[in-house]
Amino acid sequence: MKKLLLGIVTLLVMLVVAPTSASAQKVYLTPTSGAVAYHKNKDCSYLRHSKVVNSVSESEAREMGRHACPLCYGKKAMAETSKSVAARKATPKTTKATKKAVKKVVKEEEVAEKKVAKKTATAAKKATKKAADETKAAEKKVAKKTATARKTVRKTAKKTADETKAAEKEVAKKTATTKKAVRKTAKKAADETKAAEKKVAKKPATTKKKAAKKTSETVKKAA
Repeated sequence: MKKLLLGIVTLLVMLVVAPTSASAQKVYLTPTSGAVAYHKNKDCSYLRHSKVVNSVSESEAREMGRHACPLCYGKKAMAETSKSVAARKATPKTTKATKKAVKKVVKEEEVAEKKVAKKTATAAKKATKKAADETKAAEKKVAKKTATARKTVRKTAKKTADETKAAEKEVAKKTATTKKAVRKTAKKAADETKAAEKKVAKKPATTKKKAAKKTSETVKKAA
């Protein structure tokens, strides 16, 4: 599309420039409305009675619709410049058509660019929405995993606490049983000690009684 546009613009330039490719040398002409030629020399006989003579470039003179003076340039040059002027007069039509074609091409290119821009914007919007949806889904997934992990941690902590509590109860129970057994054993030992002490205290009195009885019997026998 851009190459076509460039080609049309180049053609337009050629159509405008080609007929007007005159040299930049100075020529002379009178600015009156009836004048039709430009002259190589200021002292041309056609300018003899002109009150005002202007100096312009040959290309400017042709743009004004003037042809070469037959006296200054010859009849052949006059014919060539006349053709050039006629071609220049026809150029506006060609230029208008070319401009219209260029305008059409530019418009088509703008429409195509708008379509491409619209498609690009739509694709970008879809891609953005897709990325946002994927991000949201990923965040939900992570949040779900985090919640599950927290639930597992709480469950494990509760289980550990319950096990610790049960162990403490078991230890307390065993400790109470042990204390009870110790107290029972201590009581038993105290009772046994007390009984032994009573038994020991009773034996000396019996021995003394037996000895007194034996002595009494011995005395009786001796008498």
